[in-house]
Amino acid sequence: MRDVVGAATSGQTYYRTCMDNTIKYMSSYRIPKDVQNRVKTWYNYTWQSQGMLDEQELLTQLPDKMRLDIAIDVNYSIVSKVALFQGCDRQMIFDMLKSLRSVVYLPGDYVCKKGEVGREMYIIKAGEVQVVGGPDGRTVFVTLRAGSVFGEISLLAVGGGNRRTANVIAHGFANLFILDKKDLNEILVHYPESKKLLRKKARKMLTKGKKPEPKEEPKGPPQAPAAPVRPETPKLLRAALEMAERSTGLKGALAKVKEKTNKSSVSLQCHGDSEEMLTMDQGEESVSETEGNEGGKRKEKKL
Repeated sequence: MRDVVGAATSGQTYYRTCMDNTIKYMSSYRIPKDVQNRVKTWYNYTWQSQGMLDEQELLTQLPDKMRLDIAIDVNYSIVSKVALFQGCDRQMIFDMLKSLRSVVYLPGDYVCKKGEVGREMYIIKAGEVQVVGGPDGRTVFVTLRAGSVFGEISLLAVGGGNRRTANVIAHGFANLFILDKKDLNEILVHYPESKKLLRKKARKMLTKGKKPEPKEEPKGPPQAPAAPVRPETPKLLRAALEMAERSTGLKGALAKVKEKTNKSSVSLQCHGDSEEMLTMDQGEESVSETEGNEGGKRKEKKL
């Protein structure tokens, strides 16, 4: 009993010493108060939830076989349920368990940001994270829970790049397993079939997550529908149509000339009739004058 109490007291002392030293460091460099408060929250939550600050520090002191046994008992039930690793070599998963490290994230912490170079893959041990984006960077696309994996696309360099494709934020306190790219590559060297399977699954996940791009509608006023294309007219028929058009044009020209000629003849006839009538009137006037002169002469003779 005394040993148990002593171990608990020494652990509590270690925890308080670490937090006090961190607070002194932040105060000496005048770290903002809100950051200091978040660090204190991390220390308190990590200690209360795990009873230690760093699991890896404890496990590294143990022999390799003991570390594997502990990792299998604690973490295998979680990792074996991950869809990405189902079908992989069992020994490969055992080797991967020894390389996992546990990290606690506070509510609102960025686990990773879009555009960053991906060097780590994450497995959610406890809690939730949210994939966010949109114009304001706050639109929640999906919420991931315990047993989910993210970051595997950039880690496996699927799709021709190793950049993060989205922002991921801790939704509440979240405990995540982290696997470094270097450690994963060292493991997959010995398991080529598992490597092929992981890359195949990652490509399928990437394709499934993509949405078809909407077709852009043409800008500006709507255009009138194009007239239907008519088949080309045969040469013989085209020549016949041209001759018909010419003959039609010639007939029209002759009709116009005939019409003008008729109008001219009518005009000349009217003009001739007018002159004839004028001549007849003048003749009648001259006859009257002659008769008048003769009558006057007769009267003079009688006198």
